Amino acid sequence: MEQPGRAGGRAGVLAGARVRRLPRLIGLIAGAFLLVEAVLLGLGLLITRGLDDSAVAAEELAFERTLAAGRTPFWNEVTHYGSVLGSTVTIVILTAAGCLLLAWRGQGPRLPAFLAVAVAGETGLFLLAALAIDRVRPPIEQLDIAPPTSSFPSGHTAATIALGVGLALGLARTHPRHRLRASSWFLAVAVAAFVLVSRLYRGMHWPTDVAASVVFTLVWLLLLRTILLPKDVEDRPAAAPGPRPP
Repeated sequence: MEQPGRAGGRAGVLAGARVRRLPRLIGLIAGAFLLVEAVLLGLGLLITRGLDDSAVAAEELAFERTLAAGRTPFWNEVTHYGSVLGSTVTIVILTAAGCLLLAWRGQGPRLPAFLAVAVAGETGLFLLAALAIDRVRPPIEQLDIAPPTSSFPSGHTAATIALGVGLALGLARTHPRHRLRASSWFLAVAVAAFVLVSRLYRGMHWPTDVAASVVFTLVWLLLLRTILLPKDVEDRPAAAPGPRPP
């Protein structure tokens, strides 16, 4: 006799899962958050305390000065849009719209939930690290108004990766045959690269700031996908209720 709550195979995550599993999911997400935050803080301390007088710091300074010397009006304008694309307001609007669209298009509850938690979690990780590390921005002219957060890590880069790569990873797991899967990966990488380069060009971050953002956001997304989107599970329309077998 089939056990209640197990019809159709493995119980879904965030859809059909038993209520008592919710505290466990929250605990796993919190554990992943703390682990990634520890990694991010470790990277920040290594960069700002351990490598502050090293050749890496000298190379970064030379890189920033070279960027500033090579600026042109055309690229100043182009990179402005890269900064806007990765801003908090833009990411929040795109994430909310994306989650609503995915839910409305019948993509199931898992992917919108995963995307929302991915972006919200990335924001928390970034803010805590920026507060703790408090790294000064590069000593060149900054083409954007500097937000009150520190240079480390790059919030624009991390947010763009969380949204774009998060969507691509989610589609690959929940809808492996989705017609937009390849396009989602192309857009995720292209947009994240555009935002990353724009923030560097505009003097808002050191190279190690954006590198750390790439690392911590990818680790966060992979851990979160393992928790919320287990392997070999796809969102499918729920089967119509019928009589249980004897």
